[in-house]
Amino acid sequence: MVEYITHYYKSVPFRSLSALTKSEALKLMRELFDDTPFFERFKEPDRYWENRMDAENWLRSKFIEKGGKPKEIYPYYSVFGSSDWIENFSLSAGIEIEKIQIPISIFDEGDLSFTLPDSMVSYWIGRDKPEAYYHPSYHGQVFTLADVRTIITVELMSNLESMHPAGTIPYVEAQIWNHEIAQKYFLKERKI
Repeated sequence: MVEYITHYYKSVPFRSLSALTKSEALKLMRELFDDTPFFERFKEPDRYWENRMDAENWLRSKFIEKGGKPKEIYPYYSVFGSSDWIENFSLSAGIEIEKIQIPISIFDEGDLSFTLPDSMVSYWIGRDKPEAYYHPSYHGQVFTLADVRTIITVELMSNLESMHPAGTIPYVEAQIWNHEIAQKYFLKERKI
């Protein structure tokens, strides 16, 4: 069983559009937009912002329903285990990313939630139920750490790509709802 999550970032870790005002976020998305899988999502920044806010509200609410104890309004986003796709794409596209792998053991059960794949995609598939991709056991679901330890199998991980629309990144997203623990771990590891 994988016992870590990976936070990928460019230059500064643990940043989130959700920490910005709407106008600040829209300005940043316009600056970041390009045709790569990382930034094409910002093509329509107003729509992306509204979708993101809806998905985060859903994510937080569902996590609380399952016993989660979020200490924050929005999570820091990470990946359960790691993502070969993100790392390989970054390398081939010449995008310099950094990563920090954080042991799951430093968090309490109520600090982490998970979705398959990205929470916005899972929310959308769970809501609209497109026949080609919808898996009711996974999409539109928010998982706890205990849930993930039960459902994650080698078979599931090897089929992630076929379970989602083209253009979405195949991984299990981990949401960190206790920012302080993640930040302290980063500072300790970097000896800052």
